[in-house]
Amino acid sequence: MTNRKHVHRSARHAKWGAALLLLVTLSLVLLDLVISYRQVENEASHQANGLSQLLSERLSSGIHEAGLILQSSNQIPEVQKLLRSGSLPPEAQQDLQQKLQQQLRLASYLSQIEIVDTACQTIFSSKPDSAAHARHSEFCRWLHRGEPQESKYTAVVHSPTAGGIVLANKLYDANGNLVGMATGLINHNFFQDEVSRLTVGEHGEILVLDQSQLTIARWPKVQGKDPQSYRPLQPHVMMSRDASQMLFSAPSSFDGSMRLYSVRQTGNYPFQVAVGISREDFTRYVWDKAWLALPGWLFVAALTLLALRKHLSNLNQHQQLLRGNERIRESEEQARRILDTAPLALLLVNPQTLRIQHANAPARELLRLPPQQAEAAGRELNLPLKLQPVERWLLDGEDALQREVELELEDKSRLWAIVSLQQLNREGSPSSLVAMYDISGRKQLEQQLHESNLQLAEMAITDPLTRLYNRRHGDMVLKDEISRCERYGQTMAIAVFDIDHFKKFNDQYGHQAGDDVLVAVANALRDSTRNTDINARIGGEEFMVVFPYTRLRDAHKVMLRMQMALTHTTFPFVEQRITFSGGITDWRPGDTPATMVSRADKLLYEAKLSGRNIILCDQDTP
Repeated sequence: MTNRKHVHRSARHAKWGAALLLLVTLSLVLLDLVISYRQVENEASHQANGLSQLLSERLSSGIHEAGLILQSSNQIPEVQKLLRSGSLPPEAQQDLQQKLQQQLRLASYLSQIEIVDTACQTIFSSKPDSAAHARHSEFCRWLHRGEPQESKYTAVVHSPTAGGIVLANKLYDANGNLVGMATGLINHNFFQDEVSRLTVGEHGEILVLDQSQLTIARWPKVQGKDPQSYRPLQPHVMMSRDASQMLFSAPSSFDGSMRLYSVRQTGNYPFQVAVGISREDFTRYVWDKAWLALPGWLFVAALTLLALRKHLSNLNQHQQLLRGNERIRESEEQARRILDTAPLALLLVNPQTLRIQHANAPARELLRLPPQQAEAAGRELNLPLKLQPVERWLLDGEDALQREVELELEDKSRLWAIVSLQQLNREGSPSSLVAMYDISGRKQLEQQLHESNLQLAEMAITDPLTRLYNRRHGDMVLKDEISRCERYGQTMAIAVFDIDHFKKFNDQYGHQAGDDVLVAVANALRDSTRNTDINARIGGEEFMVVFPYTRLRDAHKVMLRMQMALTHTTFPFVEQRITFSGGITDWRPGDTPATMVSRADKLLYEAKLSGRNIILCDQDTP
């Protein structure tokens, strides 16, 4: 009955878990889509802000350039003569017409230049056939305002045929008197060339607005429609705003499509640039991602339902397996009897509480537990396990197979044993089987053998008197270092030296004193050289030092340091100081151990001939 309830409860939990999994994965998909939408919206905002700033700067620069062109009209002699007399001969008019056309060619977006007198009458135009623009009343008020610092004026004219941006620049005669003004028209098509090199998406738009938010120009151009006839933009959601820029979401005045607009003031001029990024464009990625995520979620849902079906089938099988546990419990008693008769030390331990459930006779003797007669028959031993590292293995849930480990008992004594550990599946409390075989005697013999081998290995490469490397090991190291230099092109140097007058000293003071000198030289050599250097005694009083990764001059410095250290070493039975002579050479391509030692020996011989207590370096190194 209990098992049946457990199966029903597990099935109910599995169904709730599957539903929760599907709900969580769907929530994650939706959250990812929301985050993606925020990201693309932020990227579109940055794009709109960047384009509006770029176009504002370009437009401001173009208007400034057009103003300079109008200002240069004051330098044309025919303009001054025309403003003074009110008329020009036909030849002068033709010259003035050519000069104005030349100025217009400097700025292709400037469609017309007019010369206006102080009575606000157009007295000359770069397009004689065009009618005078009905805008002079506004410019007349500015012209006669009497503020000389305001030499330029900009306004917007809304007209389907002659609309655009109008610029005006005051003109003065040689005496500084106001004689008129030059006006120029930038028509509403001027923006097409500027934005043709930019992209705002397939459905984006770029607008030039006046101070009343009326449209002066639009890109892309709407055929057959006047941009000025559309109503101003009406922001729906204001996203950011400062003194020179606004970012908001609004429907387009032209097609009603929702766009993200960045509106920026164009310098000190009375109009603005608006860049609109269509939401249809920048949300396309999010929609594509959603259509890709939907089949993926449906696939996960299908797998989840299949797994749920499989789990419910497994629960049914589990109920059948529970009946098999009864037969397993019946075999436990038989297994306990087998443990008691085994020759190995065997333990049954609870891995959670680390308490011994059962121990056979060898295990009791090994761990110094109470004898079996002291416990009641059929009851667990229930004693704490104090045995490292077996305790740690049990806590970590590890299995072990014939591991050789050093065990620490409860009284801190140690012994070596071969240990195996296996987790057991028992009804009720968990159990682990621990098998141990004492190998302390064998380990002691192995340790003694290892120490003897180490001593033999050290004796094979070490000089017994000086404790330096012997000649054989020194030659092996030199050969290996030469191979490394040939392979990697590194540097290496060797020094060969012997003690001056050592034979005479040995004969005078005896062999024991000579041995003391050799030991002192070896100690000075160890103190002066580096850990990476190899020191070897290669003869009676002859020594060799191998300097890996070392240049010739650096090896020479080390030997000089050793020479200085030996100079300050005193011997109670010797009146004079102990000195040595040596030769230093470095590796060259093609060298062998014999050639390098031969060169160093020659330098040593030359040092002896030169008076001893000298270290000669091989100066022929490239």
